[in-house]
Amino acid sequence: MHKKGTDFYTDKDVREFPTYGIAETAHYLQIPQTTLRSWVVDRPYPAGVGTRSFEPLIGLPDPNRSLISFMNAVEVHVLDAIRRQHQIRLAKIRQGLRYLRQHFSSRHPLADQKFATDGLDLFIQRYGQLINISQSGQLAMRSLLEAHL
Repeated sequence: MHKKGTDFYTDKDVREFPTYGIAETAHYLQIPQTTLRSWVVDRPYPAGVGTRSFEPLIGLPDPNRSLISFMNAVEVHVLDAIRRQHQIRLAKIRQGLRYLRQHFSSRHPLADQKFATDGLDLFIQRYGQLINISQSGQLAMRSLLEAHL
C-alpha cells in the first residue's frame, strides 16, 4: 500500500532540498558561522543612523527556514575559496553574481560556472571569450590576462 509522503521518486532535484543547518554546514566547510550566516541570510548591521541590511549572496531553497541545500553548500565552498585563497573583495563577487543571474539565469551561479581571477576581478569563459563578470560583463583581452589567471 502506498502511503502519502513515502514516495522516494520525485520530479524535484534532491540536491535542492533544504537539509543542513548553518552550524552544521559551517563545521563541515570549516568557516565561521557568522560568515556563513551573512552569506545566506538577510542580516541587519549597524550603520551610522539606524541599521542597514546585508543582502545574502546565496539564495536558500526556503527563505523562511535557514536550511542549506547540497547545492548551496557547494556554492558556499566556492565562495569561501574565492574569498580566502584569492582574496577577491565581496563587492566584486556580489557584482559578478548579479551579472551571472541576469545574463545566464542561473539559480546557483557559484556552482554552475568555472571561474578564473587575476586577483582583482572574476572571469568566466563563454563562447571562446573571457568575460569579466566583476565589471558587468566587460570582455577581457585574453592574451594579456592568460599569464596572470
